[in-house]
Amino acid sequence: MWEKFASLFKVPELRKRILFTLGAIIIVRLGTHITVPGVDAEVLRNFFAQQEGGIFDFFNMFTGGALQRFSLFALGVTPYINASIIFSLLTAVIPKLKELQQQGREGRRKITSYTRYATVALAIVQGAAMTSLIRGAMPAGAGIWFYVTTIVSLTTGTIFLMWLGERITENGIGNGISMIIMISILSRFPANLNQLWTDISTGSVHAIWGLAFIALLIVVIAGMTMVQQGQRKISIQYAKRTMGRRIYGGHTSHLPMRVNQGGVIPVIFASALLSLPVTLFNAIPSLNWIVPYVQTGSMAYIITYVVLIFFFTYFYSSIVFDPNDIAKNIREAGGFIPGVRPGKPTAEYITGVLNRMLLIGACFLSFVAVLPFILSTVSGSQSMFLVGGTSLLIVVGVGIDTIMQIEAHLVMRHYESLTKSGRLLGRRG
Repeated sequence: MWEKFASLFKVPELRKRILFTLGAIIIVRLGTHITVPGVDAEVLRNFFAQQEGGIFDFFNMFTGGALQRFSLFALGVTPYINASIIFSLLTAVIPKLKELQQQGREGRRKITSYTRYATVALAIVQGAAMTSLIRGAMPAGAGIWFYVTTIVSLTTGTIFLMWLGERITENGIGNGISMIIMISILSRFPANLNQLWTDISTGSVHAIWGLAFIALLIVVIAGMTMVQQGQRKISIQYAKRTMGRRIYGGHTSHLPMRVNQGGVIPVIFASALLSLPVTLFNAIPSLNWIVPYVQTGSMAYIITYVVLIFFFTYFYSSIVFDPNDIAKNIREAGGFIPGVRPGKPTAEYITGVLNRMLLIGACFLSFVAVLPFILSTVSGSQSMFLVGGTSLLIVVGVGIDTIMQIEAHLVMRHYESLTKSGRLLGRRG
C-alpha cells in the first residue's frame, strides 16, 4: 500500500499538482484563524456556544470554524455557490445565456465572468448581514467605517477563496471549490469526535451509541460509495458500413448512466440556497419570528431540503445530460439501441431510464441528508451529524472524484492502481 502511495510522487506532473493542492489547503486553514480586526473573540465564542446545533453551527461546519472566529474566510465559498445556482437557473430560462452556454469554451468563460461579479454582490450582502448579527462582539464605539472595513474584509476573503479554488482546479487535483468545502468539513471532525467521547465518558450519551456510531459510519460510507459509483449501462450496437476500402462499425458499446447523476451538486445547492433566506431573516429584526420555523432541523427545513434535493437532482441532470442530443449522436454514428428505433424513440427510451435512475438517486440523497437529524434526536448527541448528511456526502463524493483524477494520471503513465483491481473506480485492473 505504501509503495502505491509513493508512486504518486514518481510522476513529476502529479507531484506538482499534489504539492500545489496541499499548499493551497494550508493557506485556507491559516486564513480561517485570522480574525477580522476589532472583533471581540471571547464574545463570539460565547455567542456560538449558545447556538450549538443551530443554523450558525451548521454554517460554521462548512467554513471549517472560520465563522465562529469571524475570520477573513467567515463567508467561505457560499456566495460563489449561490451565484452559481442563480446562473444555472437563469441559463435554463434566458435565451441569451443558453446561447452563450452552447457557444463552447468562450461562452462558458463569459458566464463564469458573470458568476464572479454576482459572487461579489452576494458576498457584500451576506457580509453586511453577518456583521449586523454579531453587533454584540463589535467595539463600543464601532461606527459606519468599522462596518465598511469588516464587510470589505469578508468580501475580499470570499473572492480570494473563489480565485484559489479556480487555481486548484487548474493546477492542482480535484475541483477546487469542492476541495475547499471538503477540507473545511474535515477540519471539524476531530472536535466532533472528541465531543462524542466526552458525552459518552460523562454519561450524557449511552455507550452503545459509540459502537453504533462506528458501525453506522462504515455502512453509510460504503453505501455512499456504491451509489456514487453505481451506473446502468445501455447497450449500443453499431452497424457495419463501408467507406472506400475500409469497413467501420460492427461492434457493441454501451452508454453509462450513473445512479447519482449530479453527485454532491444537488445537496450543496440545496444547502446553500437554504442558507440565504435564513441569513436575511436573522438580519432583519421584523422577520426574526420566522427563523424558528425555518432553521436547521425544523420540519419546514427538512421538507424544503428534500424538495430542493429532488429539484436540483432533476434540474442539474437536464443541464448536463440531454437525451435528444445523445440520441442524435448515436444515430449519426450509425448506432442504435437493440429493440429501440433510432431518433425520437431512442431519446424517449433514454429519458425513461434516466428518470428512474434519478428517482433512485434523489431518494438516496434525501435519506442521507435527513439521517443525521433522526440520529441526533434519538441519541441526544450532535456528533451523530457526522453519520450521513451533507458533510459526509460531500467528503465521500469529493474524495472519490479526487482519487479518480489521481488514477487517471497514474493509468496514463502505466502505474499501478491505488485501489485493488481498480474496480472501486469502475474499471478493471
